[in-house]
Amino acid sequence: MRHLILSLLFLSLPAVAAEKSINAQSFVRDIGYRVGDVVEQRVEVVTPEGFQLDEGSLPKRRGAGAHIELRELTHETESTAQGVKHILLFDWQVFRALRDVRLIPLRDLELQFRKGDEILVARLHAAEVLMAPMLPTMLTKEQATPRAAIEPHLQPLKPILQQLGWSVIGLLVAVLYFAWRFDWLPFREQHAKPFRHAAREIRSLRTQENGVQASVRVLSRAFNDYAQMAVTQEELKQFFVRHPEMQQFQATIEQFFVASHEMFFAGKADTITQAEVEKLARQLSLMETP
Repeated sequence: MRHLILSLLFLSLPAVAAEKSINAQSFVRDIGYRVGDVVEQRVEVVTPEGFQLDEGSLPKRRGAGAHIELRELTHETESTAQGVKHILLFDWQVFRALRDVRLIPLRDLELQFRKGDEILVARLHAAEVLMAPMLPTMLTKEQATPRAAIEPHLQPLKPILQQLGWSVIGLLVAVLYFAWRFDWLPFREQHAKPFRHAAREIRSLRTQENGVQASVRVLSRAFNDYAQMAVTQEELKQFFVRHPEMQQFQATIEQFFVASHEMFFAGKADTITQAEVEKLARQLSLMETP
């Protein structure tokens, strides 16, 4: 048993012998702090070449003391004639209100620098800063008297109501325009133009069994009403001459009349679809709208 104890003592001797103390300097402003302020502490340590800071010896962030905690930490190095200067910047923040003036300790520091088995330790006692109280040390009669509540400034409502009124008017005008533009007004049905009236009627024939044939008849009558004459496949050339505004739809109109002729005279029911008739009626109705 004695031999085992002696062996353990001999194994621990190199580790103890490798640890040495070195000097460190701490710089901090002592006074002028209130709740929420950040205390900046600068620590300078000079070590020989090759020694690295052991980050495990640094204080933990968030929770360093009862009244103050570590927020940020930065580490810089620079070469000097004596070796390597380690510069550590600690940002401590006060987060607890105080009732009187007192000194607040930051935290003891025990910084370790390693180079292989060698360890250098820089020990610093906790720096202290003077904290101002949350409340004044003496309450005067003026400070103890409650102050009157500040009344809010009255904001004129006239400009707001005017903006609201103009917005409502603009919205109504826009709704009426689009209702007129897309023929959504029910009272216009009696005075609607031929293609607008046909487009409305064709939309109502979508779900009917023979809706395609009925839609073709409605659109054909619209052509007759628009031209004030019976428009057939043979009369299309004269129709485009008399109504040049229709020339932009010439190809589609010619296809429509070919399909309607085959539908009613050749008995072909699939020459044109309901969607194609409705699309052409829609295009022609929009052409009538200025």
